[in-house]
Amino acid sequence: MVIDFRRKRTSPPLPRCILGEEVAVVEDYKYLGVHLDNGLKWRINTDAVYKKGMSRLYFLRKLRSFNVCSKMLEIFYQSVVARALFFAAVCWGGAT
Repeated sequence: MVIDFRRKRTSPPLPRCILGEEVAVVEDYKYLGVHLDNGLKWRINTDAVYKKGMSRLYFLRKLRSFNVCSKMLEIFYQSVVARALFFAAVCWGGAT
């Protein structure tokens, strides 16, 4: 991924090569589970984390409807839901 730090992006960036292979210029890229975009904004990552968290909360609600004990629900939340929500929070947690 090429990150363009220029304020005015009137012309496309020059081609970049690593070991003779051209590096593609992309709008966004998922790296180690964190979505990065070429403007270094967190919107794509926030949307992905939200979607993943909501899908896992759905399973928590389903477990609760089956009258699973509260201790098991807490374990499920800590191991599945919170893990998805707080993954790589040290990277994007302070973003505005």
